[in-house]
This record gives sequence, C-alpha cells and structure tokens, in this order.
Amino acid sequence: MTQINIGIIGSGGMARHHLARFAPMETAAVAAIASRNAQTGTQLAKAHETPFIADWHRLVECEDIDGVVICTHNDSHGEIVLAALQADKHVFVEYPLASDVSEGETALELAEKRGRVLRVSHPEAVSNTHKALKQKIGELGDLLLASFVRLTPGRGARPEILFNLPVSGAPAHFFIYHIYPIVDFFGDAASVKKNAVYEGLRENGQYDRFVNTLTVEFERGGIGQWTWAGGIAINAAEEHERYVLTEGTISDAGGEWHCTTPAGVTPLSIPDSPQPTLQELWIAEIRDAIHQPPCFADASVALAAVRISLASGA
Repeated sequence: MTQINIGIIGSGGMARHHLARFAPMETAAVAAIASRNAQTGTQLAKAHETPFIADWHRLVECEDIDGVVICTHNDSHGEIVLAALQADKHVFVEYPLASDVSEGETALELAEKRGRVLRVSHPEAVSNTHKALKQKIGELGDLLLASFVRLTPGRGARPEILFNLPVSGAPAHFFIYHIYPIVDFFGDAASVKKNAVYEGLRENGQYDRFVNTLTVEFERGGIGQWTWAGGIAINAAEEHERYVLTEGTISDAGGEWHCTTPAGVTPLSIPDSPQPTLQELWIAEIRDAIHQPPCFADASVALAAVRISLASGA
C-alpha cells in the first residue's frame, strides 16, 4: 500500500482541521468528502479539489477508500463508525467514540475481528505533557484522589451543541476529553455515582445552565471526581486538576504542573521532543496493520470513558 485513501465525513471546523493535517502528507490522500450539509460540503470539496458525496453511506462503501475520518455531531458517531468498520474501513473518529455503550463495544469487536485500525481523536497519545504525567504518577504510589473542576460562564462558544441533550448527551459526554486522560492513568471504574442539575430544562432537551458531577471508584483503588458547571455567573472560565497519591500530589496551577512531596515542591519536567500528529499516527498504524494486528488500547480507554460519561445522563 503506497498511499492511504481517506474519506472525510463532515464539513465543519473539524473537517477543515483534518484536511489541513492530511494535505501535506505524501502517504495519504483525501479521496472524497461527505456531508449532510450539501452547501458546506460542496464548498469544502471544491476548495480541496475532492469529489463530494452527499450520502455518507455511499462514501463508506467506496472500494477505493481505505480509511474514514468521522467529524460529525456526537449523536451520529457510533452509527457511522459501525458502518465504516462493517465495510472494512479503518476509522478515525472525533470523540466521543459513541453515544451508546453497546455501539462502542460492537465497534471494538468489529475492529479486532476485521483487523481494522480504530482511533479516537483524544490527543494524549501524542502529548508530551500526558506522557510526563503518566510517568510521574507511576513514581508516586497508589491513587487516593483524582480531582477535576471546570466552571464556564455564559453559554460558551457552542451553545447549540453543549446545551442540547439529544445532540451532545449529558455535559459529561460533551466534556469526555477530560475523562479520558484520567481513565488512561488509573484504569476502569468499578462504580459511578452521579449528580446532575439542569436549570431551565425544556422538552426539546435544551436548558439554560447546568452542574454535573461524577464520582468514580476505580477498580485498582482510589477515587476520581469530576465537576462541570456551565452557563453560570462567573467572570471567567476556571479549570483545576489534581492527582493525590500516597507518595505525593501533582497539581495544575495556572497551566503549569507541579509535584509536591515531603521533600518540597518541584515543577513537572515535560520534554520538548517532537511528536507526530494524530493524523500521522493513524496513517502509520494503518500501514503497520498490513503486517501485524492493530493495537486497541486507545479505543479501549475511549470506551471506558464513554461508560463513565453516559452514567451522568439527565
């Protein structure tokens, strides 16, 4: 396989982002674009001199397409992932992997059975910060508490998605990118407790503001806590993260990570080594899959995060 032919499903900002990443790659070529919005899809395809296919079902059935990139609304991810895998396509999907646990489980089973690469867009796989955190966590004993808090004023930049339960699911599912890294650090949940408050909740699934909390007991021990609040009266967005372990605590203070132990406080050392993009990693995995079975560690963590996030439903 000299070149990987890719089909992109979606025509919004993430589709443009992926096109920009794939365009300079000699080992990949965008062979088609599909979108439910014919106007933006046609415009995007024309700008990149790529055929436009109105129906994504037709795109995943194209014999000359090796892999499919899915960047549509959250509620459609699972259906398209399954269709692409059933058509023997490799898959790169924006998070979340699915909005239904059974869809996610079937996707992993299909990918493994058919030997197809299934990668979700969580960036931790190519993040120096995440790798440094994972190494330091491994040096500091057992988990006691992992804590994450995000407070957002107003309605945010994407109220049509974030404040629409039928489209994005519970806010925890929208913010699943905050769940994934902690699951990657500490493993699957043994139990999940939830609390959700939606103010101004209407019959169409829209609402004015929310507070979602999740408390997880991990199978390996320790507690994980997540809190998200949006549409609230606060001057500016706030985000705090902390990992409390038996031998020390790692905290994110103002965007800089610090480690506190009985010996004192030190900044977390993060290497500045070059990393591939997620798109480059996916293409490399597809090429490697010719000679060896794909690894599904990323998709397995993504599915574990889906299980936790969906437990917070209204």
